[in-house]
Amino acid sequence: MKGYLSTLALLLLSSHASATQLEIKNLEYRYPNSTEMQYRVPWFTSKESPQVAKRINDYIFASFINQLPGNNPQTTVNQFANSEMNPTANLDYTVEYRDANVLTLNMFVEGCGAYCESYNVPISFDLASGAAITLNDLFSRSTMAELNTRIRKDIRSQIDTYVAAHKEGADSGYAEFYASCATYTDGLYYIDKFSLQKDHLAFLNGRCSNHANRAGDELGDFTTKIPTEELHKQFTPYGQYLTGAKSTTPVEPTPGIDGKVMYGTLGKSMRIVLKVDCKYGDFFEGAYFYQKFGAPIELTGKCDTADNRHYELKTSAAEQSEEKITLDLKDGVYQGVWESNGKTLPVRFE
Repeated sequence: MKGYLSTLALLLLSSHASATQLEIKNLEYRYPNSTEMQYRVPWFTSKESPQVAKRINDYIFASFINQLPGNNPQTTVNQFANSEMNPTANLDYTVEYRDANVLTLNMFVEGCGAYCESYNVPISFDLASGAAITLNDLFSRSTMAELNTRIRKDIRSQIDTYVAAHKEGADSGYAEFYASCATYTDGLYYIDKFSLQKDHLAFLNGRCSNHANRAGDELGDFTTKIPTEELHKQFTPYGQYLTGAKSTTPVEPTPGIDGKVMYGTLGKSMRIVLKVDCKYGDFFEGAYFYQKFGAPIELTGKCDTADNRHYELKTSAAEQSEEKITLDLKDGVYQGVWESNGKTLPVRFE
């Protein structure tokens, strides 16, 4: 089955004085013998900033295609579509927002197991580097906890308002239906999905109902919007720069591996790529990839809640041969050792 390629130009102003031209090519795959789209994935190119485009592309492929794009990204999408183990039924995207510093995408995903479920994944990228923007970049740990509580209470308020409006007349059962929603108090569950928009941060949370009760859920997904003006004093210097709160002079985020596509070497010269995400403020999920092969080697580990200087990542216990990567921040570079079956090799990420 062939892929279909369509192109549109997207002019994005970077943090530099001149404009950076990013071109989006839609990598498309249609159902066999059909005109209906099954997958549509953005592919960025830039003559001025090829590394920015590469980092965005690698992030999207690692996150949603479960493979590095390789030399022919359309072929990689086609192979993904035809894989028997592929749980993704549909994949699409929209460009939600862009300014001089930030590009925000929304990825629409439908995954299928015992049943199919659709969801949205918002992502914001720094146009100076191509790196995904995380809450760890924007806020301190304590502020993130405050935001988590604020959003949980906002969701609960939306539910309570809806239930109160439907109390008259016959018992609707809404109070019981939504009773267990927005009550989770451990971890940073409610700030896991967010994006930077024109003048606010948008936090996305899924509906209260399970698949079987979905038809009876009148509220659906929850979006909490917090104006950036309210957060200016709580932003890190990097966050203040991105949102225009202070000087327009570029500011680098503090070091960290959460949500970043990182390029490095294993041993003397084997090129590898690391991409892991801190879920709910607790544990990493992600993988590292040999750039030559592009397939993921899944990793887990505990998120660093102190200063992002030390990480220990391991392959699944189910793996035949467990691997461990230990990283420490030294002179602005994450470096350490890879270990497996008593063998150790140096590892380094720029």
